[in-house]
Amino acid sequence: MLRRADIAALASVMLALTASMAFAHCFLDHSMPASGSVVNAPLSHVALYFDNPFDPNATTVRVLNENGDLVSSGASPSSDDHALTVLLKPIPAGLYFVKWRATSQDGDHTMGAYSFTVKAAP
Repeated sequence: MLRRADIAALASVMLALTASMAFAHCFLDHSMPASGSVVNAPLSHVALYFDNPFDPNATTVRVLNENGDLVSSGASPSSDDHALTVLLKPIPAGLYFVKWRATSQDGDHTMGAYSFTVKAAP
């Protein structure tokens, strides 16, 4: 049988765990194309999927070519604010870099970058 002190301690632990999950950072879970991947055809967009909801007004994604020129345009968040799709200008074969900065709904920031390659048509 649990005593009142045991129940209170258990409730405190559960409350702390719930609060820490509610204020989690946003980390990149996966992306399309994936980091380091080689795709066989030019893309029309890049999609990033985060492990927690982000603030769509304070989260940015930029796609750059190997010369550092911006090749991305508008971004569209998913309805659950876990995914962000970024449209691309027409891109030729080459190396591309995706740079992202996510702001969680509690205001904390995370950032990262990865690259992918568009293969020349045979």
